Amino acid sequence: MQEIGQQYSKDDRTDPSGFLKRARLHQSVFRAKYLDLPFDTYGNYLTKDDGEKGKNFYDGFGVFDAVKKYRKYNKPLYSNLLRSEHIPFNIFIPLDKDKNYCKNVIGDILKSNIVSIDRIEIEYAPKPKEKYLNDGTSFDAYIEYTNFDGTKGMIGIEVKYTEKEYKLQANSKQEKDINDKNSLYFSVTNNCGLYKTNAIEVLPTDNFRQVWRNHILGESILLTDSDKFQHFTSLTLFPADNSHFIKTSKEYIELLTNNDNKFIALTYEDFFALLFKHCPDSNYKKWLDYLTTRYIVTND
Repeated sequence: MQEIGQQYSKDDRTDPSGFLKRARLHQSVFRAKYLDLPFDTYGNYLTKDDGEKGKNFYDGFGVFDAVKKYRKYNKPLYSNLLRSEHIPFNIFIPLDKDKNYCKNVIGDILKSNIVSIDRIEIEYAPKPKEKYLNDGTSFDAYIEYTNFDGTKGMIGIEVKYTEKEYKLQANSKQEKDINDKNSLYFSVTNNCGLYKTNAIEVLPTDNFRQVWRNHILGESILLTDSDKFQHFTSLTLFPADNSHFIKTSKEYIELLTNNDNKFIALTYEDFFALLFKHCPDSNYKKWLDYLTTRYIVTND
């Protein structure tokens, strides 16, 4: 077995729950024990050579082929086992290969009779962006579906692992839009009817800003393309031990006028359980065993 490698990072100093540290160790053990590969600087990093071979991705269902079409070598995506960038590929590319399987799982999540899954995309943003939020907001994964009554819906998915809130980058377009009450952020928020009256006072803060932007991106599609789509759900997927998103999700729901499939916070544990429940064959069972071993943090 390969060495576990160096574990400490300055990020651990802002990790009061200890989840980041445990997750880093878990990914380092996965690299050393299951992949049997060397590390680069930290234990959770693959070498560039192994990253370019696709070792950060599931070996099956054309996952790495999809990655290569999306982006050439990029260290956070290809070589960092801890960051979440690679996770949408490992989860949603296999689901795209069996849309009936995906339909059964999504139907369970939405508690709705879905007839078909019509489209699955990774890193999706509607175009032209000027018609929607006019910024760089995108969904980590995006699903379009048809309901039993013939109406069309969308799910915009944010996939997290150890991440918490994101700080606002100074002098960015996002900062300008956040501070401009005439920007599309605020017009969409006011027009979609999703939020309670005083919610706008806290939505732009670090805790909620990314959840809010992803949610109103979907709402902007509903407002702009109302002839095509009638439903949008914002779904945040994260490990049960990520206490930040447990807390933030509960507080975010309190800002909504109602939550009839408007926002869903789903843990990896509950999501994987649904994937197992509807698992169609042994090939997908092997994939699910990989997801569980890879992403469910244990006391290694």
